[in-house]
Amino acid sequence: MISDYMRRRQQIKLGHVTEKPKEAKGIAPVSEKKLQQIAEQKPIAELQEEWYQEKVKQQTGVCMECGGPTTSEEYKFKKACVAHVLPKRKNQFPSVATHPFNDLELCCVNGCHPNYDKDWETASQMKVWPIAVEKFKQIYPAIHPSERKHLPEVLKQEVEPK
Repeated sequence: MISDYMRRRQQIKLGHVTEKPKEAKGIAPVSEKKLQQIAEQKPIAELQEEWYQEKVKQQTGVCMECGGPTTSEEYKFKKACVAHVLPKRKNQFPSVATHPFNDLELCCVNGCHPNYDKDWETASQMKVWPIAVEKFKQIYPAIHPSERKHLPEVLKQEVEPK
């Protein structure tokens, strides 16, 4: 007994039926799921951009760590000099990403911003650390309870009773 598929293949081979070529669909550049995620995150991205624009307006033009310049004609370079006291990443502290006190003005030219972001040990050795701690104390109540587990010991000790 021959299946319908095999019968059709034989008909095509003998030339009795012509096979219609399938339409090439191609791979979508962005999946439907990813498009939905982007649509949901857009308000967050817009809030963060507004936050950056406000912080850039407030810049003094001087790095809080080394006194180097943080000014530039280009917005993207000014924006790069806005450091977060607490990282804004989704897996760390997104609840306070746009908190009014979650910023430090650190230059990129002398590596102050990258050094602060490197790790908590390095950040805690910087001159700007006392300012970061004071800002952290103001931010702490707004941190979502589920995110507090990500706090480093060097900051936990500033807010938790001894």
